[in-house]
Amino acid sequence: MRSNRAKASLVSLTIVAMALSGCVTTQTDRIGANDGTDACYQYRVALDSTGNYYAEDMLKGAAIGAGVGALTGAIAGGNMKSALIGAAAGAALGTLGGYWNSKMQQGRDQAILGVMTDLDTENQNLNRTQVAMDQLVNCRRAEIARVKADYKAKRIGKPEAEQRLALIRSQLDKDYAIASSINQNIVKRRDEYLVAADSIEPGSAEKIRTKTAVKEQTKKKPAKQTASTPASQVVERTNTAFVTSERINATTGSIQQIAQKEATLDAV
Repeated sequence: MRSNRAKASLVSLTIVAMALSGCVTTQTDRIGANDGTDACYQYRVALDSTGNYYAEDMLKGAAIGAGVGALTGAIAGGNMKSALIGAAAGAALGTLGGYWNSKMQQGRDQAILGVMTDLDTENQNLNRTQVAMDQLVNCRRAEIARVKADYKAKRIGKPEAEQRLALIRSQLDKDYAIASSINQNIVKRRDEYLVAADSIEPGSAEKIRTKTAVKEQTKKKPAKQTASTPASQVVERTNTAFVTSERINATTGSIQQIAQKEATLDAV
């Protein structure tokens, strides 16, 4: 039994270490070195920098859950296979719903206030990401337009135009990889907030996903309406985060479309 527990502890620590270390990359690894050929490099840096926020906190719960699951699985099953099964179960428990469960340890009232505060920060960062992504997309489109204008005015020949557009396409591919990675983390966090909102006000997550909350929020409010409750404020902030995340998701998809449909001489 002691041997099994020792092995389980080793598996637990290994899984946690792998989960945490697997998320660690340098900015240069993600965006590439600045070799002076990318006129939009500063905007790529700005976009990537906003992604640091979304990679924190909520992802750590999955790693810890995996470690605890491994230990529990090994103790219950008495072997390494059970430890690995337990790790998978623990990782699942450590993700969706883990945020609200951790908040509830403070008590429901404090949990609601905590979610409100976190959503304020979340929405500020989502706005930063949207602005950074828009700036990068606008810069890429300006570069594409510049190449096509030079080609149309016969300032450059077709081979040079195609070479420059090929470079822009490769840059867009890298942009998409960065934006997609950020977007995936945003969606994970958004789902956690939806669980929290639904736990606070049942049915709110479905309204937000189906855009019902958006319609209700845009209705004109009575002049004498009093301040909303903390629960309704959580739903409103979650709705705002959801709407912005949807825009970010759409912009992420547009980066790929620009590379495929706009950064080509066929589109001149």
